[in-house]
Amino acid sequence: MRQGYLIAPRALELRRVEPPSPGPGEVLVRARAALTCGTDLKTYRHGHARLPFGPFGHEGSGEVLEVGAGIERFKPGDAVVWTPTAPCKECPQCQKGRENLCRRLMESVVLGAFADFVLIHAKVAAVHLFRKPSGLRFETAAFTEPLACVIRAWRACEPLPGESVLILGGGTMAMLHLMEAKRRGLRATVAVRSPQKASVAQDLGASEVVAIKDAPLADLVIEATGSPEVWSLAPMLAEPGGKVLFYSGLTRDAMVNIAAERVHYEEVALIGAFHYTTQDAQEALRRLAEGEIDPEPLITERRSLDRLVETFEDLDQSRGAKYAFINDD
Repeated sequence: MRQGYLIAPRALELRRVEPPSPGPGEVLVRARAALTCGTDLKTYRHGHARLPFGPFGHEGSGEVLEVGAGIERFKPGDAVVWTPTAPCKECPQCQKGRENLCRRLMESVVLGAFADFVLIHAKVAAVHLFRKPSGLRFETAAFTEPLACVIRAWRACEPLPGESVLILGGGTMAMLHLMEAKRRGLRATVAVRSPQKASVAQDLGASEVVAIKDAPLADLVIEATGSPEVWSLAPMLAEPGGKVLFYSGLTRDAMVNIAAERVHYEEVALIGAFHYTTQDAQEALRRLAEGEIDPEPLITERRSLDRLVETFEDLDQSRGAKYAFINDD
């Protein structure tokens, strides 16, 4: 089988390896679609603070090929989609309803979506392996994980009806935030650093698209660039009493300067958002299945997995934003 391996920053290979066999509680999936994402690109460039190099990719969907002992919910041929982590449901954070902050979240992470076959570990298979709704494209279903992260973020900030939204960034995740703002009937301005990204935001219904340097104040400011400079800027763009949602993460050792007077004297609330819960993942899949969110405009191009290395070279040079690897063989 083909398997994408990231062995070091900007050192990506497509290898030929033996397919894995599912152990007890595990499920082997024939990958039908896998998506690139911003986290993949950051990992490709710099590595990841919490994850090792090795099998690459984490957003995918496919068909069950083989099940391990004890699996009763799925059988070969079932169309499925997964999210790559699962909460333990037992730790203090899980018991408080903060499954996205589970201390054991990364213990059984499913990596290696850029492959012909993907082994779904037992913990993920038990909690975050879902049947793909009929009629939903495999590549659309693979948006379940990123959309779940957006849903979790909006649960954390919950803007009021009629409040204004400013989204800093023009990447795929920023556009999913724009879709959520539109779904809620909120007026959303998108501020971008690259003029090339303005057209997508306009097509998706942004009220206005501006350069970041010209961004207006808003009741809710969403930082979706992952830039330390924009993190520092974001609180300056919130209305008094507004909120700043820090969605895109920085490197582990990153430090940013924030104007304290905005937080204290103008009650600007700073909110972090990370990952998703089981409820968020289920809700994301429902919205995709029912057409409430249509991510099709976010796919730059569908490609064969044979073009994996070329694709990340393209992404590294800002040629395209999100690619879908399709396996119809």
